[in-house]
Amino acid sequence: MALPGKLFLLLFFTALFCQFLPAQTPPRVVVGDIRIVGNKVTREEIVVRELEFKTGDTLAEGLISELVNQSVKNLLNLPLFHFVTIDIGLTENTGTINFTIYLTERWYTWVWPVFEISDRNFNTWFKTGDLTRISYGMFLQRENFRGRLEKLHFKIKLGYQQELMLLYEKPYLNRRKTLGAGLQFSLARQRETGYITAEDKLIFHRGDEYLLHCADVAVFARWRPDIHFSHTIQFRFNYLEASDSLLKLNPDYTERSVNVQQFAELSYLLKIDFRDQRAYPLHGFYTEILLAQNGLSTSGDLSFTKAKMVLRGYRGLGHRFFLAGNITGQLVSKTDLPYNLSQALGYRRDYVRGYEYYVIDGCNFWLAKFNMKYALIKPAVKKIKWPPTERFNTIPYAIYAGMFADAGEVWPPAKLESNILPGTFLRGFGIGLDFVTYYDKVFRAEFSVNGKGESGFFLHFMAAI
Repeated sequence: MALPGKLFLLLFFTALFCQFLPAQTPPRVVVGDIRIVGNKVTREEIVVRELEFKTGDTLAEGLISELVNQSVKNLLNLPLFHFVTIDIGLTENTGTINFTIYLTERWYTWVWPVFEISDRNFNTWFKTGDLTRISYGMFLQRENFRGRLEKLHFKIKLGYQQELMLLYEKPYLNRRKTLGAGLQFSLARQRETGYITAEDKLIFHRGDEYLLHCADVAVFARWRPDIHFSHTIQFRFNYLEASDSLLKLNPDYTERSVNVQQFAELSYLLKIDFRDQRAYPLHGFYTEILLAQNGLSTSGDLSFTKAKMVLRGYRGLGHRFFLAGNITGQLVSKTDLPYNLSQALGYRRDYVRGYEYYVIDGCNFWLAKFNMKYALIKPAVKKIKWPPTERFNTIPYAIYAGMFADAGEVWPPAKLESNILPGTFLRGFGIGLDFVTYYDKVFRAEFSVNGKGESGFFLHFMAAI
């Protein structure tokens, strides 16, 4: 037999023989002690719940660094800690690995005066500078109540918009720490409100009497089977009472122009969260899916179904460059809703940049946002002498410069002819500067141009995406 044939047979039988050899198992270690340092308020079981490992687990040595990094991210995504570091200690000759977790807790109890502008965003209020549209009061915020990640909020607000609100949430009800629940109650009344949209802007009316009285009660249950997934079922009852003078100005403000509008809502919310941080993510993705049945009756005037999806993605490009994108869509089964339920773009986080002064009414919409940014100052920490506590004197900060482009559309078209933006392709682009610091605070300054050719300088106080 020729030499190539002998070589082929040798390689064949060698490969066949190797199939019966035991596979090489990567080195593995057993998790021993997990020591937690710095949790003066937070209970240990709350910290352990977020770790990617537990005592007694067997880990491949090559995965330890990845598990530690993910555990740090999980802990930082809780509204509990400023800083988290995990030290690794490998015990030789025993195959045991120990972990020490160092935590710097936040300040959890806040009692501060309420001083709020009663507009959709800071820019619409600043344009008029109307000081009479200021609300004031007191807000008690207790995070990490009893050290168990419970949340207790109480707010009383007077002035332009009056409100009384109570929220309590207990995230863990069972021993496995997968089930949680909570309730929220609020009462509000207003002497002035936006009663109609004309020329794509809110038109306000102020009366001697209270134009609106609102109340809602909500109870919810949450199932969080693991770190990244949560399922929430909520039952909410909504009550709204509109004055006769308000309905004279806009008979479509409520369904069939009734003074009292009330209905129940049953909703399901799925969250999938793989972001590296909550307030200003740079890596990972986030998904939110909401399904809600309003009215809970197929025959009721206000019976309709709503579906909403939010997709956000974040990626580092290297050399201090980052990308972020967002796609949001909403569909409603009934398009002829009363005015007070026909809010689409221009509220909360759902807006096309450059259109901050406008609202686009409707039921269905899609929205896309895109950011590219550069870290002028990478995340760093500044230590100051006073106050003498790490909760306040250790200040994280970062500054990013970038450019953005947004687009969106609302349908069906508007009822009033003066509103031209519903049913129109909306677009905006510009440049911005973001400042990120502790307690999840983000300050954005942006210069943008919209599809109408209008330009402006705008301020915001949360991440755009």
